[in-house]
Amino acid sequence: MSFIIRKFDYQETLGAKLKAIRRSANITLSELSTQTKIRKSFLAAFEQGDWGKLPDPIYARNYLKTYVRVLGGDVDYFLEQFESECGTCDFMKNARLPRRRASAWQFLVASRFVKVFFFCALALTIVSYVGYQVREIVSPPDLLVYEPSDGFLTSDAHVTVAGHAQQGAQVTINGLNVLLSQDGSFETDIALERGLNVIVIESTKRYSHPATEFRRVVLKQDGSISFAK
Repeated sequence: MSFIIRKFDYQETLGAKLKAIRRSANITLSELSTQTKIRKSFLAAFEQGDWGKLPDPIYARNYLKTYVRVLGGDVDYFLEQFESECGTCDFMKNARLPRRRASAWQFLVASRFVKVFFFCALALTIVSYVGYQVREIVSPPDLLVYEPSDGFLTSDAHVTVAGHAQQGAQVTINGLNVLLSQDGSFETDIALERGLNVIVIESTKRYSHPATEFRRVVLKQDGSISFAK
């Protein structure tokens, strides 16, 4: 086989120079693949500078040596330019590996977990506090009725209603407001009608549900009415 000596343009790429000496030798890629026992796709990758399609660099360098020797080129010269153009391509294989889907736990570092935990704890505390305050506002106030007892039977036309309510609450008996003492106690007389009397004692705070107690009192009189004082 005769070779034609050709001067290279040193600005040309490795691939262009390889293609030039192959064409000067009048050899096709298929013929060169047969002679070198190298895949045609690898030979084309060298000429196109497509390093990503080459095998691992250790094999790529050996293929390049074989490629150049068969065509009668300077092996060291071409290896040097290969190193120059593809000096870091040893790491390209790792870059071309399919990326594994990252699990969310990989990004959950301890400090972030602690921050999320404290944020959730703070939010839960605030919600619990607000809920407690709302319950306190709307819950019925305390109400105790000492007398009369439910089902009380009397012959007097008046009955004393006494009890204790939560401070700050408003108490009504049968719809009429009752004054509370400083300790929250109350006492008032209620006029009765003959027969069954239902006394409604109600205590409320602002925005709260009412606390209600019922007392049934029976007035039983024979002929005359006695007003007890």
